[in-house]
Amino acid sequence: MVVSLLAQKLFALALLVLICFSHANAQGDDKLIIFVDKSYPPHMYQVEKTEADGLYPRLLEATIKQAGLKTEIKALPWKRALLYSASGKGAVDGAYKSDERIKTYDYSAPLYQEKLVLFINKDKPFEFNSIEDLKGKVVGVNRGWSYGQAFDTARENGLFTPNVRNDPHDNFKILALGRIDCVILDQISGDSYTRILGIEDKVSALPNAFSINDVYLIIPKVLKMTPFLNDFNSALRRIREDGTYQKIVQTFVQEAMSD
Repeated sequence: MVVSLLAQKLFALALLVLICFSHANAQGDDKLIIFVDKSYPPHMYQVEKTEADGLYPRLLEATIKQAGLKTEIKALPWKRALLYSASGKGAVDGAYKSDERIKTYDYSAPLYQEKLVLFINKDKPFEFNSIEDLKGKVVGVNRGWSYGQAFDTARENGLFTPNVRNDPHDNFKILALGRIDCVILDQISGDSYTRILGIEDKVSALPNAFSINDVYLIIPKVLKMTPFLNDFNSALRRIREDGTYQKIVQTFVQEAMSD
């Protein structure tokens, strides 16, 4: 009886140790999923299935490698990426800062800086000096995107009419046909679309930038990943200091210009 009771206790202890060990391994094997936009070339885009490429995935990979962190990068439609992230399924990279998002997400240090410009149909030019110049216009925007607080507020107040599409590709085609007044997008990405679509003779960017926006890696606050962000930010600083960051950006710009 004593032996049997001792055996039971030893078995229970062994089982507890095994469970704890298995749980620790499972936790150690967990990867943070980072979602990126599947249709924002050359910054981030889908290669195959959910595999991603572009400047932001490359900067992410270099930073994560430097930090020794475990992640998996997936390319999805932007709206879906935000929905998945908001439900706690992972982080999002390439996001702007907005009043609404700050309530839900923790932000990394800035990963990159984008120059937002307005692309117009050359047959229907207009001057742009301030957001008030968009009054009454139809502006091509991507579904689920924030273009900065000033733009988002003007949109909510009905200053202009947004023409919402899932992919900038569609808005640029509509712009070339003269059916909308402009498309707002990062200049490098917009130039890429005009080349891909062969509409450089019909569409051009206005000279004055709409805004200069930092982009970030954002992680839902519910995931409580402040230590991860601290490690990420330290690693990002190191790759900036050792020249890795600049090499990746230069390679990206050269590839984008040669496409």
